[in-house]
Amino acid sequence: MLSKLSATLSGKRHTLRHALWFWLAVGTVAVLVVAVAMSPAFKDLLEQAVEWATEVMAQHPVAGALVFFVFSAVSAMLAFASSVVLVPVASEVWGKPLTVLLLWGGWLVGACAAFGIGRLAGPLLARIGYADKLETYRGYVSKRMKFWAVLLFCIAVPSEIPGYLFGTMRYPFLKFLAAMALAEAGYAFGIVVAGESLAIDQPMHFLVAVAVLAVVAVAAGLALRARKHRTRHLPRR
Repeated sequence: MLSKLSATLSGKRHTLRHALWFWLAVGTVAVLVVAVAMSPAFKDLLEQAVEWATEVMAQHPVAGALVFFVFSAVSAMLAFASSVVLVPVASEVWGKPLTVLLLWGGWLVGACAAFGIGRLAGPLLARIGYADKLETYRGYVSKRMKFWAVLLFCIAVPSEIPGYLFGTMRYPFLKFLAAMALAEAGYAFGIVVAGESLAIDQPMHFLVAVAVLAVVAVAAGLALRARKHRTRHLPRR
C-alpha cells in the first residue's frame, strides 16, 4: 500500500513538473513573439511588405485572391507553408469578411485534399515524411470518436494533421468536414483580426486575439489529453 501511495505521489510530482515546464515554455515563447512583433524593425519591415503586396494585389485583385486561396489550401496540407503572413495585406485589400472567407475556404479545401490523400494513398505519406508525425497523434483518435471529440482534436493539433490522419482511418468524411469547418472558422476569424490589428498598429487588439487563440488551443489540447487518460482507464468488457 505504501509503495502504491509513493508511486502515486511520484507520478503527481512528475505531472506537476511537466505542467510547470510546459507553461514556462509557452510564456517564454509568448514574450518572444510579442517582443519581436512590437519591435520597430519588425514594424518597419511589415509596413514595407504590406505596402508592396497591397499594391500588387490591388493591381490584380482576382489573381491575388486566387493565389491567396490556393496558398491557404496548401498551408492546410504542408507544415512548412503558411498563409498567415499574407493576412494583413489581404485584409487591407479585400476587407476583413472576404479575407476570413478566403482563408477559411482555402483551409477547408486543403483539409479535404489531405483527407483524400490519406484515404486513397496512405502509403504515400511515409514517403513525404508524415508517417511518424501521424503516429504521434494516432493514440488520440479512433474511427468511432464522437463529434465533439473530433472537434477538440481539430482545434488542438496543427491544421495539416487531421485530414491525413482521419483519411487513413477512413473516418466518415462529412463528420470530419463539419468538425474542421467549425474549428477553422474560429481560427480564420482570430488570425484575420490579429493580422489586421498588427498592420494598423493596434497592439492591444493583436495581443488579445493571439491570447484567445492560444488559450482555446491549449484548453482543447488539455481536454483531449484528459479524454485519452479516461479512455485508457475504462474497464474493458
